[in-house]
Amino acid sequence: MATKRRSLTTKKTVQRKERRAAFAETTPRAIKRAAGATTTSETPLHVRAPGLVLEDGLREYARQRTGFRIGKFGLEITRVSVRFEDISGPKGAPVYDCRIKVVLRTAPDVMVSQSDETQRAAFDKAVGAAERAVRRTLERKDRTAKRARAR
Repeated sequence: MATKRRSLTTKKTVQRKERRAAFAETTPRAIKRAAGATTTSETPLHVRAPGLVLEDGLREYARQRTGFRIGKFGLEITRVSVRFEDISGPKGAPVYDCRIKVVLRTAPDVMVSQSDETQRAAFDKAVGAAERAVRRTLERKDRTAKRARAR
């Protein structure tokens, strides 16, 4: 018990320093099993765009901006997935959809979707919405836990 508490305290200290760090590209399975709560730089973020060519540097931009916006919740996040899709209509105007799924350790998953004319703009809208949604979900979890303790 004492080693687990010390380990979590150490992770909280590391997380405070990494709160705006970029998410990891991948995390080896052996580390995932042993890690438990992971800091921002250990949490995997996957960028997917099936059948779509991404704008230059968008993968790294997504990794860094997501870390900056939701990295503060790093110990609560298990993994993050960013998915791009071309949803252009028949008239040919480019419209891109960006979906961000945040898997949380102790709360329900958060999924947001935003559309825009460019991939980067769609991502910027979606990551802002994801930050708000994760904050709301974790605050709701804390409120219900406090109510249960008060009873």
